[in-house]
Amino acid sequence: MSSIDPPLFSVVMATYGRGAHILPSVRSVLAQDLDDFELFVVGDRCDDDTAAVLAPLLDDRVRWFNLPVRSRSQSGPNNEGIRLARGRLIAYIGHDDIWEPYHLSSLAGLFATRSTLDFGVSGAIYHLPHGIPGSLVTGMFVDDSAKHEHFFPPSSFAHLATVTARIGPWRSPETTTVPVDCDLIQRAAASDLQFASTRRITAHKFAAGHRYLSYLVPESREQEAMLAKLGTRRHADDVEMILAQALVNGAYMSALQDSAEHGEPGGRWRANLIRKGLGATDVQPLGDRLVVRQSPSFCALDWQDDVTDGLRWSFRSPQPRVLVPVTARGPVRLDLELAHDDPAALAAFPVRCNGDMVSVLGCEHRQSASRPARALLSMRLALREDRPSVLELHLPEPLRPTPQRRGVAIGDMTLEHEHTASFS
Repeated sequence: MSSIDPPLFSVVMATYGRGAHILPSVRSVLAQDLDDFELFVVGDRCDDDTAAVLAPLLDDRVRWFNLPVRSRSQSGPNNEGIRLARGRLIAYIGHDDIWEPYHLSSLAGLFATRSTLDFGVSGAIYHLPHGIPGSLVTGMFVDDSAKHEHFFPPSSFAHLATVTARIGPWRSPETTTVPVDCDLIQRAAASDLQFASTRRITAHKFAAGHRYLSYLVPESREQEAMLAKLGTRRHADDVEMILAQALVNGAYMSALQDSAEHGEPGGRWRANLIRKGLGATDVQPLGDRLVVRQSPSFCALDWQDDVTDGLRWSFRSPQPRVLVPVTARGPVRLDLELAHDDPAALAAFPVRCNGDMVSVLGCEHRQSASRPARALLSMRLALREDRPSVLELHLPEPLRPTPQRRGVAIGDMTLEHEHTASFS
């Protein structure tokens, strides 16, 4: 493709807060076996090092734009990318998702054979964090009626550039009762735009909403591992296994659209911001001593959203994260209350804080005849000075939830500065 001729695809990547961690996603676009595309990376008023990270990759085909005002959603960057686009087709890729090398060529083939097609959809796998079983498969349909019921993530579809002129642009999340990507599909379906599937898995989704506090501690280990496997026999076998398990477990074409009839405008969006770590948080500076109690919140796959008797019970993740809404300068002692039905299971285990290993001082059992049994996990660590910190608990097998047991719970967090705490 020459820089003068308009490309077939304009690819839009909305980004915020991931910095260098967007590079695996960018590389999966640049590795496409069809090079008839341009890529617009559009920042939602990014204030990190994204521009510097992308600078070596920028040319006539890869371009960077940063919005002057944050939209706090993919809607703003996506609309800007569409405004800039020269291609006949608009494709999207999440800044934490990965494409197979034949993603665009598969979609191009679909549009080439269907002259009335508005949306081309690829098969997509939602990969759950930390190897949690139950990956979801979507986008694999035969009948156009799937557009009325099933959800397809933007990383899996492309549409004619004229679509948003016909049904309107991406909407602001404050105005919709469903997520903005679901809203786009619902408006397209209501206008009877035509959908078809490649019936081929070409998109790998690593949903930030499944990864608790992912924007407070961004990482790209999963994406790098996926890139390294692409094209190998092991990867092909893994995809086949996921498809087979999804069929057995009821996770094949199980991603359904949210109902627009329930909820308040912006409600789903605000809940998802909290899961990602972008929601409003009451952050307190640490005085000499502070106790943080558990309260109901949206904790993705890591913890139950509700709190019972001051305890928040674990959910599905073997490495659940804990929000520490406290800022401090210098070393801090943190005592985290743990609870479990089996007292013998309560013992010290590895912990990270903001991605770094911390010094775990021990796990002290608390004497009580009540159940569940309780203990204090003590650690010495450094908190951030300007924003919340994140603990990551690497739970041993006895503390993980199973269908037969409910796992571990966390309660109060007590924090003290080093000069007032006793580090025994």
